[in-house]
Amino acid sequence: MSAAAMLLVTLAGCTSGTELPRDSAKPARTKSSATTRPAVTQRPYDKMPARPLGEAAVNDRDHAFLQEAFAIQIPAGHKVPPADEVAVIRRMDAKNGELAWMSDGRTFCYGKIREGYSSYSCGRLPEEAPAPGLLFTIWGEPDRVSNGENNAAVRVVSFVIAEGGPARFDHVKRSKETGPVHQAVARFPSGRMVTFLTFDRPYGPIDPEAEICRSDRKICFPSEDLPL
Repeated sequence: MSAAAMLLVTLAGCTSGTELPRDSAKPARTKSSATTRPAVTQRPYDKMPARPLGEAAVNDRDHAFLQEAFAIQIPAGHKVPPADEVAVIRRMDAKNGELAWMSDGRTFCYGKIREGYSSYSCGRLPEEAPAPGLLFTIWGEPDRVSNGENNAAVRVVSFVIAEGGPARFDHVKRSKETGPVHQAVARFPSGRMVTFLTFDRPYGPIDPEAEICRSDRKICFPSEDLPL
């Protein structure tokens, strides 16, 4: 992705969580007549919303943050959730941070609030997980509007939804100047849990060895999206 594309963020913009189309220039992979793929396991998706656990739950000090977060209209087809369904992933100060919620087992919204603007990514989880233990990923969105003169201050923020909880995630191989992993756990009425993760790094070159793992090492993934 070019520097220009990485930094085109619209003020008070909203993004959709729909899946990007496949590159038509790449040849289609043909199926072998001798082998068949195993059937996809259908998950028992919860129909009720998840609720945050522990420090991820909204408290009295988050009033101004939520006002700032929901001052703009969120993407079409989604609505502002009740406060007890909002998981606060990161509290930067009284009005800035990151949050997420899932109104059911398939539908999610992620919000990033920075210096007077909010951006949202909402949608449905893909049928095929991006990696074992992961449900959804957004790689490398700039954390603020840039006019091209202050690129050094821009941080590239990633968002991940991982299966399970409350085991914590952290860097195993950490790139230079990469920020900590912020996380919030939410639980559905069925008892199923998910972990929302955000982490940021400077805008610039990719470290192909950078990795984040859950404490039990059952889920690991690159902390920087590797070019295809």
